[in-house]
Amino acid sequence: MRQRPKHRSARRIAGMSMVELLVAMTIGTFLMWGAITVYSRSRTTYQVSEQVSRLQENARYAVSVIEPDIRLANYWGLTNDSTVVTGTARPVDVASPLQGTTNICGNNFAVNLGEIIRGDNNGYALPCAAYTSADVTGGVAQTGTDSLTVRRVTVAPTALANNMLQMYTTRSGQFTQVFKNGVAPAALGPNAEIHDVIVDTFYIDRDSVGRPNIPALRRKFLISGPAFGDQEVISGVEDMQVQFGIDLGRDANNDGVVDDIDGNGPDSYTGVASQFVNPNAVPATALVVAVRFWLLVRSETAEQGFTDNNSYVYADRLVANGTTNNLNAANSTRAYRPGDNFRRLLVMRTVQLRNTLGIAP
Repeated sequence: MRQRPKHRSARRIAGMSMVELLVAMTIGTFLMWGAITVYSRSRTTYQVSEQVSRLQENARYAVSVIEPDIRLANYWGLTNDSTVVTGTARPVDVASPLQGTTNICGNNFAVNLGEIIRGDNNGYALPCAAYTSADVTGGVAQTGTDSLTVRRVTVAPTALANNMLQMYTTRSGQFTQVFKNGVAPAALGPNAEIHDVIVDTFYIDRDSVGRPNIPALRRKFLISGPAFGDQEVISGVEDMQVQFGIDLGRDANNDGVVDDIDGNGPDSYTGVASQFVNPNAVPATALVVAVRFWLLVRSETAEQGFTDNNSYVYADRLVANGTTNNLNAANSTRAYRPGDNFRRLLVMRTVQLRNTLGIAP
């Protein structure tokens, strides 16, 4: 029996035509371009978020260092009245034998405990130099920034120590005295404590440690000697501005003198700030009851494709005085408009002084 021949399909097997290939390549190119664009934008968004998060983290840390110091100004262990402390001295007094080498920051600067808080407006006014080291040329403070000095003692009692400024303190105020070399002015009774004296000055330096041209928040502080050390709190802080909240007291007869209710000196202070003024504008009879400070935090690296054209208006930096792109400009009351490629974050904090109510200036 004859077999029937197998028939092959008459349909021809063919590949993609040129038109189909071009269409596929075009679609693939668009898909690849879209994926690259999404990746690039996601990467940029991540970098921006990282920069902003770092700015916020640095700002929180800087505030966390300064705020507790301010809050405890005028804290002297078992008393909050600096007028009962003996052994203190003012800048106009004869040099105190207690200050040692701390006089490099000004005569009696370390033992001027009657000045519990001090602000220098638009400048670093201490005669002791700002931070300098082998890796930084000059070591100068930012000209147009404020500085802040706080005086108090440690929260917890400490042991007697040589070459340290310390305070013997009692609740009654008797024998409350600043001393050094571990020789207390009286036997330590059951109602007395020893505390280390703290004098901190915060300021802005143009150069961070090992990284010139990156600004930093720094602190001068008492160390063994007694002398002053200088440490970087955190880098990237470009500006600090300070204002004091003042209580003007009650002046019922409008004679320009704070009322004396009990006959023992001005005492009609409420502890509530009626206004905030620059540190150099505090009236002689006003009581400083709060401190408001601003920190302008800058990223440490420039960001390609970003320009900071914001005008930063805070404290006495006002648009009414014009604008500047240089914090070290002679007119430091102008609003700040950088115009560079660094991101910035401006933070502000108001801190109530716990230990000033009822203490006349």
